[in-house]
Amino acid sequence: MTLDSAGRALSDFTVELDVYSGPYEWLLALILKEELEIFEVPLRELVGLYLSARDPGAPNALERDTDFAGSAAALVLLKSRTLSPLVDEGEDEEDEALSPEQLAKRLARYLMVSRGAQALRERFAGNAGHYPSSHLLPPRPGRLRIDSDRVLEAARRTFSRPAEPPVNHLGPITVTLQELASLIRTALARGPVPYEELVRDMDRLRSAVTFAAALSLAHEGHLRLRQTEPLGPLTLEPLR
Repeated sequence: MTLDSAGRALSDFTVELDVYSGPYEWLLALILKEELEIFEVPLRELVGLYLSARDPGAPNALERDTDFAGSAAALVLLKSRTLSPLVDEGEDEEDEALSPEQLAKRLARYLMVSRGAQALRERFAGNAGHYPSSHLLPPRPGRLRIDSDRVLEAARRTFSRPAEPPVNHLGPITVTLQELASLIRTALARGPVPYEELVRDMDRLRSAVTFAAALSLAHEGHLRLRQTEPLGPLTLEPLR
């Protein structure tokens, strides 16, 4: 009995599994075409579905039982061969009997896998309802310790006036905003002036005050600041 010969009397038998839902004979076809892994098919659940749908009084009940028993045995054999270690090409595993040493080795491996699976099952059952998370757990009530000295220091820093930043490195201010505004008006008398050309011979302090004076004149309506693109050259234009 092979998988190919199953399905004559089982054409109306359908199965509902997690990996497949449909006619039983299509399930066998998918396994034969290797479109469905035999590991994914729960054989015990498959047998249970057949027993729950079995009708002993049907006219072809014996033929259905025979076909299903043969196909189920073929599935068990296929799954067992897949689980077995690979053999060398040309070696006939069916005709060669296993020695006691080989049988003991396979039994030991089976026991190791079975015990490992049982240990994992117990661990999963013990961790049921617990899920890993990257979030930190909030402190439990009664375990939070507050240092009063640190709270007072934090309040003092929050509500006290911040210290004035040092300005000794700036040096004395020798130019006023009014003087630079007058300088800008004189330069605009000849037409538009690029800002870079206006502050070419100035230090950083005078350049900053000149820019502030240009903003003040533009706000008062004495000139217009033109910049064709963001962060591009800035031009000062007189208003006609």
